[in-house]
Amino acid sequence: MGRIQGGLNCKVAATVDALGRPVQLAVGPGPQHDLLACAPFLPSLRDCWLLADGGFDADDFRQRLHDQGVRACIPPRSGRRWPSQFSRRLYRQRHTVENFFARIKRYRRIATRYEKLADHYLGFLLLAVLDWLRFGV
Repeated sequence: MGRIQGGLNCKVAATVDALGRPVQLAVGPGPQHDLLACAPFLPSLRDCWLLADGGFDADDFRQRLHDQGVRACIPPRSGRRWPSQFSRRLYRQRHTVENFFARIKRYRRIATRYEKLADHYLGFLLLAVLDWLRFGV
């Protein structure tokens, strides 16, 4: 857990498949940047598409993905001097990631982040995912 002005906070990073089912989950400190939060997932990505929001628009991140054979669909930030190309039609599929986060936040304990330890929060996060996958809530 990371300390922010309002207290303790954490950041949940996830990769999901095309149907919105979780593949990998990680919990990091709240003030951590998104690129650092998703760093544990990068070695396992090979020959696939990565759909991410503008927070992941960095040249070195794109180069690392390209070196691994991952095709990225990331919209450029508004202030970029040379914006990179991305497919708006493909980017619409990113709502499956947002739907995953909306589903797990149906569980009150996940949404309000009562846990003080990141390991405990990750445990309850995994329980919520298992419950959702098992019962299709």
